[in-house]
Formats: sequence, C-alpha cells, structure tokens
Amino acid sequence: MSETMEYERVILITGSTDGIGRETAKQLAKNPKNMVIVHGRSLARCEDTVKMILAEHQDAKVEHVVYDFNNMANIPKMVDEIKNRFPKLNTIICNAGVLLPKRTLSEDGLELTFQVNHLAHFALVCLLLDTLKNNAPSRLIIVSSLCYNWFSIDWDDLMGENDYEKYKQYSRTKLMNHMFTFALARRLAGTKVTCNVYEPGVVDTKLLRAGGYHGAHPITGARTAVYLVESEEVSNVSGEYFDRRQKKIEAELESRLENIQEKLWDVSVDMCKKIKLMEYPLLICKYYREWLNFHSSISLFRTH
Repeated sequence: MSETMEYERVILITGSTDGIGRETAKQLAKNPKNMVIVHGRSLARCEDTVKMILAEHQDAKVEHVVYDFNNMANIPKMVDEIKNRFPKLNTIICNAGVLLPKRTLSEDGLELTFQVNHLAHFALVCLLLDTLKNNAPSRLIIVSSLCYNWFSIDWDDLMGENDYEKYKQYSRTKLMNHMFTFALARRLAGTKVTCNVYEPGVVDTKLLRAGGYHGAHPITGARTAVYLVESEEVSNVSGEYFDRRQKKIEAELESRLENIQEKLWDVSVDMCKKIKLMEYPLLICKYYREWLNFHSSISLFRTH
C-alpha cells in the first residue's frame, strides 16, 4: 500500500523553492492531513526547501521532484514520476512562473515566458487529469497575477518576436492562465475535480524583484492558495477567480470569452503536438481515450 494513502491531500506545488510557492508549501505542510510535493528545477534548492520546512515542522510529510520547464520533454517524465511515486495525488497548485528582462528561447525553441507560465502547465495538468479524476474530490489552483488584464493576447506574435517587453509578455501569459482555468473548469463540469484561479497581490518574490519592485511578505500571497486547497467553503466551487483576500471576484471580460479560451486551447494543443517527443503524443492519446470513456460528452483536446 502506498504511503500516500494515509493523507487526505497529496499536493503538488510547481515552482515551490522560492517566494509564494515556497511559502505555500510551508503553510500546507503544517497540516498533518497534507503531503506536500515540492517542485523546482534545482535539486539543491528543492532539498533546501524540504529541509527548511522540516526544521519548522518536523512531523511534516514533504517530498520533492526536480524538473525544468525549459524543456517540454521533462513534462511526461515528471508525470510518470508523480504517477509512480504519488498515485493518490489529488491537488495541484500551478505556481511556477518567470518574468524575463530579455526575450529568451526555451530548449524547444519557444519563448520561455510563454512555455513556463502557460504551456508547460497546460501539458502537465492535462496529463495528470486522469490521476485527479481517480482520486476525486480533487482541486486545481492556478496562480495568476493582478496584471493579467494589462494586455490582450497578440495571436500573430505569441512568441514575442516582433514586440517583446517583459511586462507585456508576462501579462499575456497570466491572461492565458485565466483562460485555461475557465476552459478547463467547463470541461470538468459534472466531475468532482474543481479548477480555480487567484491573484496573490504584490508580493516580494524573486520574480517581482526581477522587475525592479518589492512587495509584501510571501505569506500574504500564499493565503488564498491554502484557502483554495483546504477550505470546505470552496469544495464545490469551480471556474472562479479569487483575490488575495480569499474573495471571489469577476474576471475581466476578455478572459471570460469562451471563443478566445477555445482558441488558446487549440493553439496549445497544436504546439504540444508539434514538439517532437516520443512520449508526449502517446500520453495524450492514451488519456484522451480514457477521458472519452469516462465522460463521452467532454472533449479535452478538441473543441469541435
């Protein structure tokens, strides 16, 4: 029997070796009902985060996985490890993000802000949905930003080749986070898997400092994440946007337009298919068939 059986929640937090993610991991690890899975791209920083949490909460159950979202080939590998080591996973917090002063390409040749902030999470979540469904009730929490509505998506320049500016590209990927949340929640209607998005406020993180600013302590940005993971008040709430005070608020119009959400979904699927990986298409096809058997009216990877 897996040791994860004894925990009410098995929680993966992407990008949890720094800032809001690290603080969220620490706060959730205090609860003996939780097993927390720290994720980062550096083994040393993952181990340091686990050590920090255990120093403050010696009875906490904290594990880690090390994968860099700079390479999409790492996503199916990460999925395989999580499914093998943590078969009772029922909560994912999509927190990892970058804000890059200069346009940078990933190992896949995609603009890195887009890949880390949106596409890697899109792939990760879709490939873990069968696990979440099997362990329902399950929860997905997407960490967005106050700046999600600063710029509209430029569909002709998603990679920022013609007009890259760090805040513009970051803002657009945060808008994508909202759209992904709402599109996924619609597909999950009638299941016991919920999906919500929240903004943590202006928090003093490495990412904010990269932009030349400072903010509040990361604990203020972690509170809504903890609330969305643990509170019974939101056990049946899905497809909603929350602020840093744990209040449900209405998202801006562009993020709520279903036709634009579906356009992003199709573009994301097409990009995943174009990336030359052996495992990735096989995992998508396997999951897609399973999903159709589970709920014939839902199509995760097609909109028509």
